[in-house]
Parts: sequence; C-alpha cells; structure tokens
Amino acid sequence: MRAALFVGQREVQVADVDDPILRHPDDVIVRLVRSAICGSDKGLYLNPGAKPGVHGHEGAGVVVEVGSGVRHRRPGDRVVIYDVIGCGACGYCRQGQFTYCPDRQGSVSGAFGELVVAPERNLIPLPDGLPFDRACLLSDAFGTPAKGVRKLGVGPADTVAVFGCGPIGLNAVQIAKAYGARVIACDLVDYRLEAARKLGALHVINVSKTDPVASIREQAEGGATKSIDATGDPAAERQAIGCLRPAGRALFLGECGRLEISPSQDLIRRDLEIMGSWYIHLDDFPANLALMADTSADPLRIVTHRLALDDIATGFDLFCDHRDGCLKVVVTMTEE
Repeated sequence: MRAALFVGQREVQVADVDDPILRHPDDVIVRLVRSAICGSDKGLYLNPGAKPGVHGHEGAGVVVEVGSGVRHRRPGDRVVIYDVIGCGACGYCRQGQFTYCPDRQGSVSGAFGELVVAPERNLIPLPDGLPFDRACLLSDAFGTPAKGVRKLGVGPADTVAVFGCGPIGLNAVQIAKAYGARVIACDLVDYRLEAARKLGALHVINVSKTDPVASIREQAEGGATKSIDATGDPAAERQAIGCLRPAGRALFLGECGRLEISPSQDLIRRDLEIMGSWYIHLDDFPANLALMADTSADPLRIVTHRLALDDIATGFDLFCDHRDGCLKVVVTMTEE
C-alpha cells in the first residue's frame, strides 16, 4: 500500500510500504477512503527527526478483510475509525468508554496509509448516505468538542468563551451555538476569528491585540458562564478561568502539561468548576449524528482544503503555517 511517512522536520514522503496484516482473531482491515489532518498531528511535521511507522487517526473507509473471530463487521461495511484501543473486557469497555479503560492498548494509528488494521470494537458503522469526508471528522475533530460541550452543560442561558479557533475550537463554537449559547471566540489569527464569526460567534477577540478577560467580562456583563480552552496553552487556560463569572465552569480540551492555579482564589472563592474531556465514547457518535441532523452544526463547515494523498505534505504546510486560509484538511486516501 501507499502511505505518508514522516522522515524528518517538514519532510513527508509518500511511499510503498507493507500492507497491514491480521494479527488477532478480532482484527479487521479497512481500506481508507478519507482521512484528515488533526492539530495533534502537527508534531509529526514540525518536530525534527523521523517518526517511524504510519500515523494518523482521523479516518473512514470500507472493510476489506476480517479475522476469524470477527462477529459484526463484514467486507464492504462502511466504517469510521475509533482511535483509542481499550482492553475490550473491562466494565468501561463494555459500555463503549474506551478512554476510561485502565488497560488501554495504544491507538489505531495508520490513517495516513491506504489500509489500516483495527480491532472490530474500534470500528463504528456508518449510516447509509453519510459521506466519508464528513465521517472521518466525526470521531475527533467534531466528536471531541461535541462531547465536551455536552459535558459542560451548555444551553440557551449561557455565554460561552472559546479559546483557540483551530478545528477543535471552531467546532466548539458552532456546537455551543447549536445548543443555543451566545459564543465569544478568541484566537491570534484573524482569518480564524472571521471563520468563528461565520459559525455563529457573537463577538471575536484577537488576544494579541485585546485583553480577552477584560473584553469578555465587558461583553458578557460580568463574565462568561462557561468557557472552553482548545489551545493547551497555559496562558489561554488561565484566561479561560479568569473570564468566568462566579459559579462558572471551564472545560479544557487542549492538552497541557502543567498549569499553576490558586485553589482559593481561582476556584473556592469564586465557586468555579474546572473539568476536562478527552475524545469520545461510542454513544457520542449517534448523539453527534442527531446534532447534525437537527441543527446547522456540521464538521464540513470548517473544511477548507481537500487534497490527494500525494499532496499531503502541502496540506501540512498550509495547516501548520496558517496559509491560504487553511482551517481543516481532508485527504483522499483511495477512491470510493
């Protein structure tokens, strides 16, 4: 098969590699039709050194081969890849909550190749008529913020401040809007802020020019009721806390290694809640399909570039350097 290989800093080669094989009875091989570049993939392109193997985790395609123990998937089935591999046996896994599994077994890496192997439990069947370019975005780019917005309890009474208008943040903007909230979007890049406005943000703030905490408190009459950080930047996460009115809630979606807070000043005396949310659970998928059916929220609204596998390096260049108005890149892996 052909796959994108990350051989050095800003070096991507599309080359022939060995096809994946069935190693376990419950393994399934999927021919990927569409994949997408995720913000968490930036390190593959920007960091020095080779990154062995085939990477990528936002993919959808068609089953082509199944192991002897597979019970529910058959060749020809249309599926989306669920990335986190749980043990499959614990109580969390039996409820489709693989991210909680105490014995997680890595991830289904390989969406930047034409074929990928995954356990049967990591393949979510697609409804008839759902296009692959939309499907590949439903697990992470759209699913992660949708799960987080629901966990945050967003509704029509809320003013939600979203920090970071990359794909996760922009989807958080349109999803919070779909649930009825007033949304204020914050970012450093003007074209991303304009995209947030088109997706329903009532106000946008370029944080390199304006103090977001002061501006949000002014626009929201004392502060946002809820906030979402999609950057993983400690300064932005501090602002996501600082912009809240008393009894507010902050949700962190961006990965951050360390953040210093004062429990007394930041939480206790303001009666705040801080929560995190990682990826999706299996029952989030039908909830997200319903959200798309009932509202204008749609991950394709932020897709700006569609490229062939041979041009994936261009996609990373556009995405990582904020060029040509790039918001989200979908890659054609094979023809439907």
